[in-house]
Amino acid sequence: MKGVFVTGTGTGVGKTVVCGLLAGFLRAQGMRVTTQKWVETGGTDGPSDVDVHRRLMGDPGPEPEPPAADRSPYRFSLPASPHLAAAREGRRVDPAILEAAYRRLEGTHDAVLVEGAGGFLVPLSEELLTGDFVARIGLPVLVVAANRLGCVNDALLTAEAVRRRGLRLLGLVFNRLPGDGGGTRAESLADNPRIVAGIARAPVLGEVPTLTDPARGAEAFAPVGRAFLERWRST
Repeated sequence: MKGVFVTGTGTGVGKTVVCGLLAGFLRAQGMRVTTQKWVETGGTDGPSDVDVHRRLMGDPGPEPEPPAADRSPYRFSLPASPHLAAAREGRRVDPAILEAAYRRLEGTHDAVLVEGAGGFLVPLSEELLTGDFVARIGLPVLVVAANRLGCVNDALLTAEAVRRRGLRLLGLVFNRLPGDGGGTRAESLADNPRIVAGIARAPVLGEVPTLTDPARGAEAFAPVGRAFLERWRST
């Protein structure tokens, strides 16, 4: 099993940080690891999400970096669903290009972590949902959820959508984002991972605390990385 699809319960839940830190953790175990984002929307200037992955992963050593076109096949400026962002530029996301890029990375690495755009059912085109394309390739799925009010419903719906497509649900990772987790909400946020794990019957691999600098988050992320690796190797 070389590939893992890192999806989220929505936009802005911390997928990019989890993907990058997980790649760095696996690399520290001696694995040849790369990351990929099939479609990125919301900007073509400045660092891409795979650039953020690279920063979080740390020094690759002598391992050559894969071509940028393979790691990030499509980037669009409109901050919208891939189908709309592509249409705004008179383009279309071609699943054959995505799969070919993934297969090239798969052939030269021990692990390829693919970060999705938005949630699991975001349309890549008018005819193709992200989740259906992931099922076509057959990647197991890691779900990232922001631990905040409302996340239980989002996490359970995502887990259900993954399983309805016959895909392996490796587990869920919860993120504590800045500004979430204090005051009267503390009890609710502490309970969210427990209730999701119980109802979804899927392991919660851990919770990533609020990180003031994600690039220094390797130590805080390590328990999640160990839980993921154990789960990944057992399925």
